[in-house]
Amino acid sequence: MAEFIQQLNLIGECWLNIMTQQSFHLAILFVLLYSINILFWKKSAVFLYSVWSLFLYKAVLLPVIRLPFLRQPVVPAIPMNAFRFETITALGTPSANSSVLISIPSMLFLFWVAGIFTMVFIYFRNERLFYSSLNHSATFKTPANFERLRQQNGIRKPVALRISTNVPAPFTKGFRKPVIYLPESALSWNNHQLNHVLCHELAHIRRNDILAISFQNVLNILYFFHPLVWLANHQINLQREKICDDAAIQILDENPASYGRTLIDNLQSFLVHRRLPLIANGLFFSKKTIIRRFEYLSNHGKEIKMKLGPAQKSIILLIGLFVLITACVNETEQNQTTSPTLSKQSELVVTPDTAKVKFVPYDSPPEPVGGFKAIQQNVIYPQFDQDAGHEGTVVVQAFIDENGNVSDKTTILISSGFEGLEKAAIDAIMKTKFKPAIREDKPVGVFISIPILFKLDSEKTE
Repeated sequence: MAEFIQQLNLIGECWLNIMTQQSFHLAILFVLLYSINILFWKKSAVFLYSVWSLFLYKAVLLPVIRLPFLRQPVVPAIPMNAFRFETITALGTPSANSSVLISIPSMLFLFWVAGIFTMVFIYFRNERLFYSSLNHSATFKTPANFERLRQQNGIRKPVALRISTNVPAPFTKGFRKPVIYLPESALSWNNHQLNHVLCHELAHIRRNDILAISFQNVLNILYFFHPLVWLANHQINLQREKICDDAAIQILDENPASYGRTLIDNLQSFLVHRRLPLIANGLFFSKKTIIRRFEYLSNHGKEIKMKLGPAQKSIILLIGLFVLITACVNETEQNQTTSPTLSKQSELVVTPDTAKVKFVPYDSPPEPVGGFKAIQQNVIYPQFDQDAGHEGTVVVQAFIDENGNVSDKTTILISSGFEGLEKAAIDAIMKTKFKPAIREDKPVGVFISIPILFKLDSEKTE
């Protein structure tokens, strides 16, 4: 059980580090995208949709890059004249009355996992209940111009129309065999209103929006605790509806104001008083959303741009590069940092600039006075790390001067990830007296690297 908790604590710390860094990056990106949204809210919805989509790509990009099986190991630079000693092993045994406690990061990690399972359960339960209410839906009489509208939207697969008293607002369900569900109030719509709604839903089908919505739902589940992800998804949903509004107006070749009146005239009947399924393309959401779409239609005029301009592509490209670079920089920093836990003991560890170390040949390498036992005796396995189950190898690089003293040019080449083990390894080297390296019968200063393995005695722990 103790070993399981130890592994859980390690996973929890790793997860918390990832989420902390990711939240910081997402916050910066959200401020940037929201500023662009304010400046260009009257512009093309396609542009704003593309901009906000970058936020979701960022949410996925960072965890994928940081997965252990995708991470490339980095071997730290060692001076050419560094003499590498054999590995020194320090065995430890946890105290008999010690107990491994679950850390706070592990508790947060377990809360995250439990939240995901809860969200998945609620998600499938709500979807099942909603779709079961559609079992009694009836076939809606296909309008005479429906096939023409379908072909104008470039849709080859058949699209069915159904009507139900349990449908609060128009929405589309299905990918391979899409079905447009209409509310009972559709029976009283005139031809213009019906065409507006059908063209809007056909635009969703042509764009395969149901796949994007499914992707958003997955992120909402994984980031159920993150408000910025939910806000970004709300903006994406709004821009998606605007795009389909533009597509419907373009297909019908109507004035945007006429289409907007369909939204406003039927505002009360279109308001969603009962929730729509999560995996669905819907025409109407809330009162506030409909008003924003009407304002958008009223301000962009008759000209509808469904493609990105050169300037808009440049902005998206720059933001995309920013998203990619920040993720790569984060991974590089993670690989190049010798030990994140050593930040609190910077006065003890001074990282040498190994690139400036000149090669110093020697005839015989330095040796610890008293042999390897001298270093072994100086290694003290911290009791706290023993009780916590911390193990690992620490490779220490030290400079042995002409007098055999260990200089302050001592650092960690390979980190164990535990501050206590690294400090113990450095203390052991600093306490050891060395015989200097010899070149032409004269002592010379050289670098050495010493691996120290901290390992718990499995026989005693059992």
